[in-house]
Amino acid sequence: LRPITWIMDPALIREREAFKKHALAIPVIEKRSDSKSSSAKVSKSKKKRSKLQKPKPHPLVEDVAEIKKAANLGRRANNPYRVLKSVVDMLRQRYMTKNYEPMSAEEILTLLDLTELVTETRLWLIQALRENAKIHHYPETDKFLFKPTLGYSVKNRHQLLHKLKELDKDGLGGVSMTDIREALPNAEKSLKKLEESKDVMKITRYDKEEIVFYCNKEYELEVDEVGLSAMQGEERKRKAPGQKKPPKKKHRAHKILNTHLDNDLLKDYSEGT
Repeated sequence: LRPITWIMDPALIREREAFKKHALAIPVIEKRSDSKSSSAKVSKSKKKRSKLQKPKPHPLVEDVAEIKKAANLGRRANNPYRVLKSVVDMLRQRYMTKNYEPMSAEEILTLLDLTELVTETRLWLIQALRENAKIHHYPETDKFLFKPTLGYSVKNRHQLLHKLKELDKDGLGGVSMTDIREALPNAEKSLKKLEESKDVMKITRYDKEEIVFYCNKEYELEVDEVGLSAMQGEERKRKAPGQKKPPKKKHRAHKILNTHLDNDLLKDYSEGT
């Protein structure tokens, strides 16, 4: 038997070849979204780890460089008052970071890079620190420590509350927020907790200075609903609408008669007549 040969339609052959050419002409694009997303995840995780590894520095510690800069600017400008301010600021920063160790003059100058300070300015600075109201001077060691207005007895919110109680008991009022901020490192946070517990209250003064007072519970007045309604009724009686005040009596002017008798009957009986 002879093998059967199939002869394809020439039109189909042309369509097949055209389809192959069209398929080969289309470019192939590889999917890389998975690799991109994985690399993005890795970079995000690295950023998170870097943030966790770098602790936030204390805001007061960051200012030490600025204090040193200001101190040396004052030294180069031969401005001892600017140098003095920088020294006080530095001692305050140490106190706010709970470093209560007094420092000698040499230690202060070394810390602020002021060892090249001229002798005359150095002697003036030491004497100015001894007389400064914000600095406590220890004569026995000739060392210095920052001194808050509230003293050394207020270093946390419990001691602040005790101080406010004493002031209230003695009738001395409250404490300004400026004085509290220079005594407590986290003054705002401490005040917020005391306000939440209703132990203190803040009042803004006319010059926009906030004053903190102790909330004495003994001064609170409890009034029940019956007493409140009675007080409101009494107030309404006093201010009843339409109630008029009685008119004031007018003094009438009386005509004086018999004035012709004044010269004839009235005589002066005083001495010497």
